[in-house]
Amino acid sequence: MMKKMDSISAHDEEAAQYDQQVREYNCYAHDVLFGMSFEYVNPHDCLLDIGIGTGLASLPFAKAGPRVFGFDGSTEMLNICKSKAFAKELKVFDLQNTPLPYSDGFFGHVISCGAFYFFGELEPIMKEVLRIIKPRGIFAFTVAAQTSEEEKATGHNPQGYSETPTPWGVAIFTHSDGYIANILQDHGFDMLKTQKILIRDGNEDSDDMLFKACVARRAGTRPS
Repeated sequence: MMKKMDSISAHDEEAAQYDQQVREYNCYAHDVLFGMSFEYVNPHDCLLDIGIGTGLASLPFAKAGPRVFGFDGSTEMLNICKSKAFAKELKVFDLQNTPLPYSDGFFGHVISCGAFYFFGELEPIMKEVLRIIKPRGIFAFTVAAQTSEEEKATGHNPQGYSETPTPWGVAIFTHSDGYIANILQDHGFDMLKTQKILIRDGNEDSDDMLFKACVARRAGTRPS
């Protein structure tokens, strides 16, 4: 078993092989997220990719026209992303820290693919997305979803999420459907679309992972 490490160190180590691994594992959550969001995005929009990594999720948006900004805690992942030469601005920033380094209402849309499952409580992230996104902007993201059995177990847990160890040494969090729906509503977002995605785990001894892609729209005014 890999020694326990933080997610940034793990991604630094895997950066050079990351894109190839995604293809080998048939992991196309980033394409699903783009397909679900494309109809709401215009070529002149500014889009932020939270946890941009090597840029797999936001590259399709950049090809469609929007100006892409992104940040990630892994400098090695950002170096790969920078080599693809599609992002207007990239920043080294750890999502565990808030506030995010952007001004209020700067972005037309915000996306995040494969970042939120490293966090249990998502409220600090939701507050920041609400702050930096324009009214009617799209917030598209993925989380590690819970199975029906986990949902029942989490029903007795008011947190709405649970922690799961992984063979690669970094714990991840699965979130219940109810938790995601409630936290979006509480922060002024209307859910537009959801899609469950089954992704093959890279470890042969592990089960496939269930993910959920969500597309939400920020209300025209901030919630009171």
